[in-house]
Amino acid sequence: MKTDDAKAKQDSMEEESDSSVSKKPKSEDGDDACMEDESDSDNEGLWSVDAEDDGDVVRSPTINYSNMQDPEPEWDKDSYDGYELKFDPDGREGFSSDKAYQEFREYKTKAFENRGFLDDPFRSIYPIRDLDDLWTTTTNRQYLTDIASLCVKKLNEEKGMSVEVVSIVRGNLKPGGGWKLYITFMAREYPNGPLVEYQAKSMDFAGGRKPPFPILCRPASSIS
Repeated sequence: MKTDDAKAKQDSMEEESDSSVSKKPKSEDGDDACMEDESDSDNEGLWSVDAEDDGDVVRSPTINYSNMQDPEPEWDKDSYDGYELKFDPDGREGFSSDKAYQEFREYKTKAFENRGFLDDPFRSIYPIRDLDDLWTTTTNRQYLTDIASLCVKKLNEEKGMSVEVVSIVRGNLKPGGGWKLYITFMAREYPNGPLVEYQAKSMDFAGGRKPPFPILCRPASSIS
């Protein structure tokens, strides 16, 4: 298996870290939540987290994002829901030029909007480069097909649909306690129907201690 970062596979036994940005849940008054950077500098390992204290928003000391945990996987629950990306107004200081900072913001925004289905090194989400390379005893392509099919099966059971996997387009992974997999694939929603781009997200636990858990399955167009 080939990913953007060879270290990713070595991290698969570690607890899964949160993204390179901190999360702030939606407030009770309905205001949008934010996923906010403490700093957009080249020190991507350190971020702050916001907390609410008696109704006043306060900022905690900077912490390492590896201590922040993703929620337990839940079917049809996208961990990006209810959050938005917000850049620190002082983030420009860590970059050599306005152009470099603008490129950083544009890429990070695009990656966030794609919710893990675009490689995002700031959140330790790496692309699987060669679909025909070996995963373990099978190819990456076949492995991703099996995981996508698991998610499709759950979708069909829950919503009475008849979606079927046709081919894998690409796959991303996020290490931590195993692999969180982000799979883009072509599907048919009914026999002989047109090809539709779909997304599937699943957790495959390290060491096979638990079977893979389907998290979501949806048309790619549903998040645009």
